[in-house]
Amino acid sequence: MSAMETRVFPMDAAAGRCLSEALSQAGYAFRPAPYAQFQAQGDGVTVTLYTSGKLVVQGRELDAWTRRFLEPGAAPLQPGARPGDLPLALDAPALGSDEAGKGDTFGPLAVCAVAARPGDRALLEEAQVGDSKRMSDARVRALAALLRERLPCEERVLEPEEYNRRHAASGSVNRLLASLHLEVLSALHRRTGIRTALVDRFSDERPVTAAVRAAGIPVQVVEVPRAERHPAVAAASVLARDRFLEGMRALKEFAAVDLPLGSGAPVAPALRRALRIHGAAGLPRLAKLHFRNVQQALAELPWS
Repeated sequence: MSAMETRVFPMDAAAGRCLSEALSQAGYAFRPAPYAQFQAQGDGVTVTLYTSGKLVVQGRELDAWTRRFLEPGAAPLQPGARPGDLPLALDAPALGSDEAGKGDTFGPLAVCAVAARPGDRALLEEAQVGDSKRMSDARVRALAALLRERLPCEERVLEPEEYNRRHAASGSVNRLLASLHLEVLSALHRRTGIRTALVDRFSDERPVTAAVRAAGIPVQVVEVPRAERHPAVAAASVLARDRFLEGMRALKEFAAVDLPLGSGAPVAPALRRALRIHGAAGLPRLAKLHFRNVQQALAELPWS
């Protein structure tokens, strides 16, 4: 029988939230503990994340627990890393799809898919294809050009006006996203014959899997969190980010207003400036109308 062990790892707040979610999904029981963000028990292990940023793990077979929930092996999780961030290998032909712009008030929604085979591994590794959110805009643009030249891909971009029409028709962001993923994956399957697809999971209901099955497309879909760990999905994330940024550049020229990315604090004053210049009738060309901050800005208009 293995002896009880205690291991201590540094862990930042973001990684702690991800670990808490992973443990909850694995059925761990949570309870309060002094000076701790959380304490959870399961699989014969007690896991405590203290407010000091120290993760204390006690139990048996901690090597297996660490491999499951932290980085490979027994190395401590580095600040900013996420539990379960193990690489997904390109060991068989695969389609990968990802989107950009979903959480941005202004600008388009882009969904792209890339087909990759084991023979493309060297290209993707040499180009250091990874999560596009961690790349500069210039690198995204250069890398996207290379990927479009060397790999089969499909892209769908909904500028705000079309996005607003299709969102209203679908009634749900997730249904709209699923339909776009279906479009790019089915088109790329027809071109390449590849029957496996990886998608960055955006809903626990796995709507892309359901959409592909309903359409009768002979593709097995795997929807997992942080799917950009797979090279095909990472490549798709680069293409989607590039199309989104391209759309934002064009939109800023039309709007004559600085349009911030995301939906944080800088967006509200930008919405007000855009409304003063273009009026409520012009907002559908710039923003995703169903967003709460957009609805609030419209409600505050003196003529509404």
